[in-house]
Amino acid sequence: MFQTILKDRELCLFLILIVAANTAFISALHSGFLPGFLYHKGRFLLLGAVLVAVVFAFRRWEGIIELVRPMTVWRINPFWFLFVLLWPPATCVVTLLLKGWGNGDLFGSLLLSFDTLTRPGVFVTVVIAAFIGEIVWVSYAIGRLQKTTGVLLASQIVGIFWTLWWVPIVIINVGVIPDLPLDALLVNMLGVAAMCGFVYFHTKSALAVFMLQLSLNSSLLIFPVVPDSGGVPTYWLFAIVYFAAVFMLYPAFGPSIRPPNRV
Repeated sequence: MFQTILKDRELCLFLILIVAANTAFISALHSGFLPGFLYHKGRFLLLGAVLVAVVFAFRRWEGIIELVRPMTVWRINPFWFLFVLLWPPATCVVTLLLKGWGNGDLFGSLLLSFDTLTRPGVFVTVVIAAFIGEIVWVSYAIGRLQKTTGVLLASQIVGIFWTLWWVPIVIINVGVIPDLPLDALLVNMLGVAAMCGFVYFHTKSALAVFMLQLSLNSSLLIFPVVPDSGGVPTYWLFAIVYFAAVFMLYPAFGPSIRPPNRV
C-alpha cells in the first residue's frame, strides 16, 4: 500500500517530513534547546507550516489556494452538521453504557465534566488542533491519496502517519490526554481517520470535518472515556467502538471499500 505514497513525491515527502520534523521539535523542547512556551500551539503550527512549505515547493500559490478551498464549502445538507456534532458524544455514550452494563450499573459511568475544556487556553488549542488537523490530514492527505487507493484505504494509511505524529507528544506526556497507550491510540486514530474520510467523501466540506474533529476533541475531555478519567480499559473500549461503528458506515452508505478503477 505504501507504493502508492512513494509514487506521489509531494505527499511522500510531506508524510515523512512531518513525522521527522515533529519528532525533532518535541525532542528539542523536551531537552531544553527550545523554550517551552512554543510547545502547546507550536506543534500544530509546525504541522501546518510543513504542509504549506511542501505544497508551495511543488505547486506554488495554486497549491496553497487548493488547501483552503474545501474549508469554504458550507452549502451542504444541514443533516451533516448535526451528524458530525452528535457522532462523537454518541460513541462516548455507547462506550460508557457498555462499560456500565459490564459493571452491572448501566448508567453509573455517565458522568460529564467540563473542567478541563473550560480551562484557559485549552479550548483554543482544541480549535487550532481541529482546524489545522483537518486541512493537513483530511482534505490534503486523505483527499489526495483517495484518488488512487479509495477512501477507506487512504484513511488507514493516513491514520498510521497521524498516529506516528502523535507518538513523541504522547511519550513526553505533556499537553495531551495523560497516559495514552500507543496501541489503543493507533486503533483510535484509524477510526478517526476513517470517519473523517467518510464525512469528507460525502460532503467535500472541510468545514464539516472540522466540526467533527472539534466535537470529538471536546467529547474526549467531557466524557470519562480516556485513561485519566475513565481508565485505560475504557479508552480501549472507546477506540474499538469508534473504529467498529465507522466501519459499519462504509458498506451501508459508501464509499466502496474497493480502490477506484485505474485507467
